[in-house]
Amino acid sequence: MNKIKNLSFLLIAGALLASCGKADYRKTPGGMPYQLFAGKDTQSARAGNYLKVNLTQKINDSVYFSTSGNIPLYIPVNGQSNPYDISELWMKLHVGDSLVATQMMDTFLRRLPAGSLPPHFKKGDRIMTYVKVLGLFTNDSTKFLDEQKARTAFAEAEVTTVKQYVESLKLEVQKTPSGAFVHILNPGTGNLVDSGKYVSVNYTGTTFKGVKVDSNVDSSFHHVQPLSFTVGNSEMIKGFDEAVRFLRPGGSAKIFVPSLLAYGANPPPGSRVIKPYENLVFELTIVDVKDQAPAPPPAPAHPEKIDAPQPKK
Repeated sequence: MNKIKNLSFLLIAGALLASCGKADYRKTPGGMPYQLFAGKDTQSARAGNYLKVNLTQKINDSVYFSTSGNIPLYIPVNGQSNPYDISELWMKLHVGDSLVATQMMDTFLRRLPAGSLPPHFKKGDRIMTYVKVLGLFTNDSTKFLDEQKARTAFAEAEVTTVKQYVESLKLEVQKTPSGAFVHILNPGTGNLVDSGKYVSVNYTGTTFKGVKVDSNVDSSFHHVQPLSFTVGNSEMIKGFDEAVRFLRPGGSAKIFVPSLLAYGANPPPGSRVIKPYENLVFELTIVDVKDQAPAPPPAPAHPEKIDAPQPKK
């Protein structure tokens, strides 16, 4: 899948570069340089419309985010924009148009409050954004139907990809209702974990390439205590939540989670390892199972301080 994504990006970038003689660099009112390569459609986006786009962003020479081979973005056009931002151009675009925009990190550092940018954005970095407009929708309902169709197709393809990966490992697995795959290492004893139960687990998560992304049994991640949550209460990523129901107290398993059952296009804030649409593997052990979550501790009392300023009576 990664090879397909990389190829898709190269094809998009190559097509745009091949057209460089047809469009000069311009600047938005906010000062952002861009090149616009016109398609054949003449209908432009208006406030209230949605643009369906493929978008790839690179920081220097590294791809930071890309929808190529994944789910397109559906951008709401509200008639408002931010300076030095792609949003300045949404209402200039038509179906079939392509766009290349350049943003310098130094400009953001000058304009934004200190500490407001993610730590991996550095002074001197250059952001290149490549946009291809795939469609235009004039209302919520048509946009929703198209987005659901794209999401369903991607989810089905992703489950197939994960299944093929698991089969290549020659593991015996069970499939969760939504499409994660569970390889039981130790079934545990007692009753199966069920919805509403309050479970505590130890876990380690990795990418399919074996890169560790998080763990509560590895002290380098600085949180070595069991993770507790109520099953079926949407407190965890879906693939993880569904997988614990295949185990009993003391049981352990390795689960293979398609990205849409993990973090999808939005990795956890601060994560530098999990990429958008990253399939993940978790090895987990059920440490404890309770019928329900414990009651929250009472709020601490705040006795009146004699030496504190008191309201007038």
